[in-house]
Amino acid sequence: MSDLSKPIYSLTVGEYIELNKEAFAREAEKIINSIQNKPGGSNSSNDIIFIDEVKELTGYKKSTIYSKVCRFEIPIISKRRPLTFSRKDIINWLKEGKPSTIDQEANNYLQNQNDN
Repeated sequence: MSDLSKPIYSLTVGEYIELNKEAFAREAEKIINSIQNKPGGSNSSNDIIFIDEVKELTGYKKSTIYSKVCRFEIPIISKRRPLTFSRKDIINWLKEGKPSTIDQEANNYLQNQNDN
């Protein structure tokens, strides 16, 4: 989208989707850069994080994170208490546009079945 003078109500569906993708990519890049520039960020040797850090990384409320964990929509290491996540997996999940992990698991399962 290079035409900033175009009113938003005149966008086509394709232009609107492209605009949203660009905006999401810019925001995700800002979040990722802020995480990497923090002391103890992604360069830290400790990759395991807990729900408060996931909340900070994603901007979601705790209840939303719990809901996504139950629906297999967010990558998680352990569902036991306390919930544990991988910082790298969460960052990759953000970079990829927050794909559903259940779709990834289904694809991995089908791929393993085809290999056998």
